[in-house]
Amino acid sequence: MSKTLLVVFTVMMLGGCQIKQFLPTPDNGFTCIAGDIGEWMILEQQYQQSRPEGKAAMLKQAADKDQVIIQAMLLSQPDNTTAQIKRSIELFEQLDLDKTPQCDAEQYLLVRYQYTQAVMTLQRALNTADLERKALSAERDKLRQQIEALTRIENDLSR
Repeated sequence: MSKTLLVVFTVMMLGGCQIKQFLPTPDNGFTCIAGDIGEWMILEQQYQQSRPEGKAAMLKQAADKDQVIIQAMLLSQPDNTTAQIKRSIELFEQLDLDKTPQCDAEQYLLVRYQYTQAVMTLQRALNTADLERKALSAERDKLRQQIEALTRIENDLSR
């Protein structure tokens, strides 16, 4: 009996101290999204350092494997298009994240979702500012042309 306990204890210790797997856990009502945050961060870094064709391949691979979390995270990068960021938000919403997550992975995803929403807001503000700048620039060019035309007319009249 004591040899059996010693063997079981040794196996559990060699198994990475994962004794919690063998102990009963109370039902606390939380369901956690499982995932490896470190792996997600590595994939993001690879995506950020990739050329456009590499980025497209990573996105296609995630879509083919139906990896919603990976797709959402890759599409949420600030240098992506507004359409990609919007798609990322839709994917994060599909995950139905808990607003007060009890799990590290879900808490990380919630923060990334909020970050992506902020990036989208910023991009929209920048797009609006750019459109306004272009409109003002066009109006300035039009006024400049009118001033040049009036100057020509003035010069013609003074001769």
